Amino acid sequence: MEEKEEKRYRRIEEWQKIISEWAVTKGFSWTKKDTNTMLLRLHSEVSEAAEALRDKNIDQFAEELADVFIRLVNLCGVWNIDLEKEVAIKHNKNIGRPFLHGRVYK
Repeated sequence: MEEKEEKRYRRIEEWQKIISEWAVTKGFSWTKKDTNTMLLRLHSEVSEAAEALRDKNIDQFAEELADVFIRLVNLCGVWNIDLEKEVAIKHNKNIGRPFLHGRVYK
């Protein structure tokens, strides 16, 4: 039986390392050549989240969002992208944007 990891908060950087290493143990030795497949799998998790929300299955919705995160950090690990840093940079960029990014939605 697999030993469960201690419950604690982790930095995104830690999750990237844990998830990427775990994926390899499960046979998913992704490389940059697999990027399109990885993006399609990420998209499928988003679709599954939408279906769960449509079905008002909030527990499943939450689980699918976790799958989105897992797929995303795994993809970032393949590309050596520091997701935590990129999120901070993008958030700081977004702070200066106008309300609704200056668009009018009707």
